[in-house]
Amino acid sequence: MTKFLTVAWMLCVGLGFTSMPISAQTTTVSGSRAIADTIAKLFGGIAEATNALDLDRLLAFYDESDALTYVAQGRVVRTRRAFDSVVRAQFQGLTAADLKWQDTFVDVLSDDVAVATATYELTGTFPDGGTVRRTGTYMCIYVRDEDRWLVRYSAHSFPPR
Repeated sequence: MTKFLTVAWMLCVGLGFTSMPISAQTTTVSGSRAIADTIAKLFGGIAEATNALDLDRLLAFYDESDALTYVAQGRVVRTRRAFDSVVRAQFQGLTAADLKWQDTFVDVLSDDVAVATATYELTGTFPDGGTVRRTGTYMCIYVRDEDRWLVRYSAHSFPPR
């Protein structure tokens, strides 16, 4: 029985089923500071591409496979093709965008998984000069595929006005 409990405990620790906070678990991830810096730069690139209205560059940050999952505005999009359509529809008709990340955090979960979260403010400008302003939260879960980090899961919310 003792052997069984030891194996069960090892599985729980190995699978992360402990009461230890994630931040404490990530301190042993090799190269966690370098990973966090890389993810922060990539996350910043999402804002840069959005502000340039360069949708092809924006989409390049996201997983190109159908494993991509995006959650926003009460819907779940589970294919890359559908995600492309959503992004293009969201920015259709804008002549300018100004996305600012605020309260940004990067949590390194393993050598191959990291999470970036932020609150944001986005102002979009239309050809007639009219603007729309949104604030909310944004989260991207990055997965390393070989030597490349891509967003595999993403979600954003708009708080009620």
